[in-house]
Amino acid sequence: MYALADCNNFFVSCERVFNPSLNGVPVVVLSGNDGCAIARSNEAKALGIPMGCPAFQIKNYTNPANVIMLSGRHVVYRDLSNRIMRIIGEVALNLEVYSVDEAFFELPYDDAERNKQLLATLVKKIQQYVGVPVSIGFAATRTLAKIASHIAKKDPKNVDRVKGLTDADEIRQVLSRIKLDDVWGIGRKLNAKLLSSGIDTAGKFTMLPKSYLQRIGNINLVRTQQELLGIDCISINPVTIAHKSIMNSRTFGHVISKKRDIADAIISFAQSCAQQLRQESAAAQVVTTYIRGDHFRQDLPYYSNSCTLRMPSHTASAMDIAKHALLAFNNIYRENFTYRKAGVMVTDIKSDDQLQLDLFNGENDARQAKLMTAIDNINNRYGKKQIVLAPTLTRGDWAPQLNHLATQSKTLHFYTGMSPRYIGPYKPMTQREEDDYDTKQEKSPVTE
Repeated sequence: MYALADCNNFFVSCERVFNPSLNGVPVVVLSGNDGCAIARSNEAKALGIPMGCPAFQIKNYTNPANVIMLSGRHVVYRDLSNRIMRIIGEVALNLEVYSVDEAFFELPYDDAERNKQLLATLVKKIQQYVGVPVSIGFAATRTLAKIASHIAKKDPKNVDRVKGLTDADEIRQVLSRIKLDDVWGIGRKLNAKLLSSGIDTAGKFTMLPKSYLQRIGNINLVRTQQELLGIDCISINPVTIAHKSIMNSRTFGHVISKKRDIADAIISFAQSCAQQLRQESAAAQVVTTYIRGDHFRQDLPYYSNSCTLRMPSHTASAMDIAKHALLAFNNIYRENFTYRKAGVMVTDIKSDDQLQLDLFNGENDARQAKLMTAIDNINNRYGKKQIVLAPTLTRGDWAPQLNHLATQSKTLHFYTGMSPRYIGPYKPMTQREEDDYDTKQEKSPVTE
């Protein structure tokens, strides 16, 4: 039996953890450069503010003075997410993180009532330990568990925020009411195609013949139907690498024309890509750098380009990746243009145990690996970005706009003890990892 834990209005709930005065008032969390709404409190939703609403259009729905707009603080949200996932992992048989605020996991019991009691206790524990409200749904399949989680979140009578879909008659009644576009796995195009045939609910969808579904979609659409019928069609496949590619990019706070400022941003993005590779115990060989102007500015000439380079060997060294990312940038940069966005992507990723050693550069690779390990250990112990490449020490005009940043809290950054490698299929810690975790908990300082 599967369960899905879904954090309620996650980004807003995280902000409320640090500022309880936000409880009960309309709150909107904004995207990069304070562009549009990416999270809304229930009070903001009641005002009619839609998801993705540009910040300047909020005045069309209500007086902006009545809404508290906050710039996103994704480092904080990820940290709280890690805490929640670790608490879930203590009771889950197999944890798979689906997104920053959602996770699937298997339940230890076959009895629905015992599972509901377990999950109700888990919801209370997360609320007490982290302060973020969570809704959990459980059923025989993941797709049904996601529907149950949605019901648990929306039903005001469900005080324990746990809903199970295990009774066949109840499942049929629920599916007859659920709109097709609310079913996990059915996108906009498929929904429009099915609506044109009069299929508007999940219940009607389950009665369609498989041959018809294969004709208008693919095998995944058939699997979605089977999942709704209670047949488990999605298996957990643990993987060593979570990504086939890793990209880090930003839309600048202002248009930039100085080559040095853009180069500093490119180095920062390359450094972040390298760090994520090391977190996943992987390395990459291909680096792509792109730059782009502001296509909304009709008064400025527009230019966009990208360059891809293959490095001599697979690496996770920040210096090697930054060097080639900067070389690619130099190949595409053009004078007399302004730029609004840039990014770095690494591809051809392999896990460390799949790498072939370079016969002629092995000694240098070993030194780079030791250096990167030392840097990661220091940053993990004393705080993020305590040691960085020199050009990234300051963020100039390329830094995104954060005009609605919340007041800094003394507990803004805190240690979770959860290594990023545990984001993915849950793996119980070995005795050695437990000892390392305990040591870090004892020695880790609280940073401001």
